[in-house]
Amino acid sequence: MAFYDTWPKVDPVIVLVVLCLIVLVDRIWEMILTKRQQLVCLNSIMVPEELRGIIPPEIYHRARIYELHKTELQLWKYLIDLIITLCELILGFYPFLWKLSAMTLQKFTSQEIWITLIFVFYLTIYICIRFLPVLIYDKCLLELRYGMSGKFPWYLYCCIGALSVLLSQLVLLPLAAAIVFSVQLIGYYFFLWFWLFWAVFTLLLVFFLPYCCIPCIGRQVVLPEGTALYMEVKRVCDVVGFPMNRVFIIKTRTMQYSNAYFYGSCCLKRIVIFDTLLLNKGKEANEIHPYEVGRGLTNMQVAGVVCHELGHWKHGHFYKATIIMKIHFFLTMGLFGLFFHSPQLYMAVGFAPGVMPIIVGFIIVLRFALTPYLTLANVLMLWNLRRFEYAADKFAHRMGYSIQLRMALVKIYADHMSFPVYDQCYARWHHTHPTILERLAYQQKLDGRAMNAWS
Repeated sequence: MAFYDTWPKVDPVIVLVVLCLIVLVDRIWEMILTKRQQLVCLNSIMVPEELRGIIPPEIYHRARIYELHKTELQLWKYLIDLIITLCELILGFYPFLWKLSAMTLQKFTSQEIWITLIFVFYLTIYICIRFLPVLIYDKCLLELRYGMSGKFPWYLYCCIGALSVLLSQLVLLPLAAAIVFSVQLIGYYFFLWFWLFWAVFTLLLVFFLPYCCIPCIGRQVVLPEGTALYMEVKRVCDVVGFPMNRVFIIKTRTMQYSNAYFYGSCCLKRIVIFDTLLLNKGKEANEIHPYEVGRGLTNMQVAGVVCHELGHWKHGHFYKATIIMKIHFFLTMGLFGLFFHSPQLYMAVGFAPGVMPIIVGFIIVLRFALTPYLTLANVLMLWNLRRFEYAADKFAHRMGYSIQLRMALVKIYADHMSFPVYDQCYARWHHTHPTILERLAYQQKLDGRAMNAWS
């Protein structure tokens, strides 16, 4: 007897009402947050004082228009998604699609794994059709309202949609088959094995990331000795005892985003600097594209960014984030197993008693039943990541690199312009990093504390 068999039997209709309420609250809350951001954007006509010497008014205006377009499109997406999702739950969309898939193969097989493949194929087509109202609203109304001319004719979007459906099957079909096969093979406690597999895989990823993933971005080399940049970085690394042979440069191919990051532990720890972070990518002006000239940071500013990454190392943020993620995924898998094996959940969305397709279980549990927990966990983890960023900024300030880091943040922002003003609630719900204005304000706050301590 399964453990949930001892629970009071819940009417599937009540479960369906709960699922609908979860969807309703989640989408309405996202719409409220997006509307708050839209109002902030509407009222932010002038360039913020902290950035007036950095952002030309015409570029700020374009970024503001783009943000207004994005937020209004998001509002429409949430509204359409709310209506369609409620219809899917109430009208029994998933049982209908499963029956259609079974009927397609009824002359050949009744095995679940093959029906699953047809189900995934039909579902992919449906998802593309489901997106059409949003696409039409964007192309026929929003782009005209905000003066954004369409990049492609309508028939090209149709071709792109058809191609995406076909190409996505190369990933989705093997993945779906693997999920069904593994659940059937492992049995009742498959979710614990999934967690164990993920935990081991992420640990191995630390070992193999430099050799498997990084080559897709560019060539990674140890920061060359004897250069001015090496001396600036060595100065800050020597103070905290970080080995210089663990500082790397990635010679990117096509990436334009400026970045640096720390990851790993023990002998695998490393600080990686993208060459796009360097002034002119560390090359002469005639060796790069004209639009790349002047982009990037000075050596002192790069040292300020490296000091920030050293703050992540000194505070053990990699270990803490790894442990938090594993605990989060363990809880997710535990709750997943709890809901996945509950017959009432399948009956609530329209399946007959005893019919519990594996792939449908994954969809309804992850998309509906786990939404409250996943939303809360996501908010807490985003808050923790922002806390890590503030702690690393504070470390750089204590090391005497406040000015260099502040100038680096402003220059990186100027090189990759985006709208800088965000509603606080919206940012806390969606952003992994504090906004540029929040980080500059935090540095000023640290300066004020230091001045008060000296006085």
